[in-house]
Amino acid sequence: YEADPRHSCPELVERVAEELGVGTDAAALHLQLATLAAPTDRNVRRWNGWSAEQHRQAAAELLATDAVVEAKRARAGRTLFLPGDWTEIGAPHLPLEKAKLATHAVWPLYGDRVVAPFVRILPTAPLHEMFTEAWERR
Repeated sequence: YEADPRHSCPELVERVAEELGVGTDAAALHLQLATLAAPTDRNVRRWNGWSAEQHRQAAAELLATDAVVEAKRARAGRTLFLPGDWTEIGAPHLPLEKAKLATHAVWPLYGDRVVAPFVRILPTAPLHEMFTEAWERR
């Protein structure tokens, strides 16, 4: 899957791992959390070919840095998030970090509605470019 940055941009994963002081699995997870609109635990495991234990290990390593926070948020399907504000968006979309709205060309409206170029919140560029952009804007 292109959604696994270890395959779509391995040089960036190495750079992120070095700068965060983590392994490549934790670096890949960070890039996914920082970039993708729906990095649910289930999706990340599918994209990365990880078992639940591999995912737990990468998450624990990443959580030891200040790059992510652990929380419970309704309908998120995950427990790790970027620090910062959160946007509640109605179905069929998943709620997500406000930092990701512009990169996905999403504009929240009143209530939990959004305006977006597609029916669902989808990447607006090749994922390797979006991973790089997410890392550079941190």
